[in-house]
Amino acid sequence: MSNISLFEGMPDSYRALLATLAPETTIAGGSGFGGSRLSIRGGVFRKIVAGEEVGTIDSRTLQTVIVKAAPISRTYYAATYSEGSNQGPTCWSEDSKVPHAAVLASDKQAVDCNSCSMNIKGSGTGDSRACRFQQRVAVLLPDGDNKFVSAAAYLLSLPATSLFGDVPDKMQMQAYVRKLHAHKTPLAAVVTEMRFDTDSSTPKLSFKPIRALTESELGMVARLQKDPEVEELIRMDYKPTEQQQATPDSLFAPEPAPVKVKAEKKPAPVVVEEANDEDEEPVLKPKAKVQPTPSVTPSLSDMVGNWDD
Repeated sequence: MSNISLFEGMPDSYRALLATLAPETTIAGGSGFGGSRLSIRGGVFRKIVAGEEVGTIDSRTLQTVIVKAAPISRTYYAATYSEGSNQGPTCWSEDSKVPHAAVLASDKQAVDCNSCSMNIKGSGTGDSRACRFQQRVAVLLPDGDNKFVSAAAYLLSLPATSLFGDVPDKMQMQAYVRKLHAHKTPLAAVVTEMRFDTDSSTPKLSFKPIRALTESELGMVARLQKDPEVEELIRMDYKPTEQQQATPDSLFAPEPAPVKVKAEKKPAPVVVEEANDEDEEPVLKPKAKVQPTPSVTPSLSDMVGNWDD
């Protein structure tokens, strides 16, 4: 049996559902559910369906269930990006390591993201980087009683400011997930409160756990994680425009066929490390060795009650 004390007292049927949830780090990354998405433009939660804004949520906080999260990705726009525009980025990466296979050779800014000139402070506006991190997540919205009964998932694209940073009372996504994992808690198994940071001049979210899902809610989430439409919802699926397709592929020579490497010689995986400055995006570094997690963890009430300590 699992030793996840957050879910102590739950029946075996609940624990069986919990064991079926997908790990957050292995999820593939569209337009599922008719293109439903949640925008945070202007520091307001906005519901977008089929490209049209259909309503706003008049609150600085929103309780959600994060069903699935794609890997952290990157996007670079040669021109200024306009919110709601259908124009895809000039260059993008689904894994923050190399340009996506669909990026035209003439639009690639480098052969890998870590050495790209668009990944240098000052390449964007002010001291920012022109190529920005983002993470696409599929979320559920509550009914009027903060219960989750609808299986209609929304796409939410989290900007870099909502991903990195570890201020105790304003925890961004990466630090939040690490804290949940330290408590042996899957991201998709809890109700998460998203809160706008009123001290930030741009839309920036912090995250906090509210409660464990009920068994019926958990069952719905477990089914949605296997739904192809949810995977399609968070997939990074940009395509070059007709004008871009007419551009000669002359900037980069065709890349050579990949060389097979024996498993034991594969390079160490990489993760995105947190930046010291919350306004500074991190760079890719070798993944540190993971230390074993102690088997004893605080209860749900301790975890939520001491979250801000």
